[in-house]
Amino acid sequence: MQKKIATGKIYLGGSFNREIDHERVERVKEIMAKNPTIAKVHFPFDYDFVDPEEKNPEIGGQRSMTWRVGTFQNDLNGINSATCGVFLYDMDVLDDGCAFEIGFMRANHKPVVLVPFTEHPERPKKMNLMIAQGVTAIIDGNTELEKLAEYDFNWTPYIPVTGYGIY
Repeated sequence: MQKKIATGKIYLGGSFNREIDHERVERVKEIMAKNPTIAKVHFPFDYDFVDPEEKNPEIGGQRSMTWRVGTFQNDLNGINSATCGVFLYDMDVLDDGCAFEIGFMRANHKPVVLVPFTEHPERPKKMNLMIAQGVTAIIDGNTELEKLAEYDFNWTPYIPVTGYGIY
């Protein structure tokens, strides 16, 4: 067996609006830190753009154009410098930003590992066709999360989406 070398540069995408999102990100970072094929993990919220002229940005929900452009460009830079994307995809609260980033990565011929989560595993699973066919691999966030420690991010083997109703 060949020795695994850390060459994978991962863009870790996902929602970051709720406490559960923060917990998932921290857990996934810990798991991926064990993976011998990962050299670096870029999580965009670790590199948050700050507009020095923006006063109290958390009040009112409106962000400055400078912040919006800076944040968008930083995210695209993170994606462009990555060799693979890992997306923590909340199936209960879909995130348009994640869908865009997945599509952007695939348009740039970069593999994407989808890690879907749900707070309602008893419900029938369904997924949009463009996400299901657009990803390189799927690792279930509720039952298979530890597989991120062993997945080969140098080779990024195909794992098809199965068990979902596709719409």
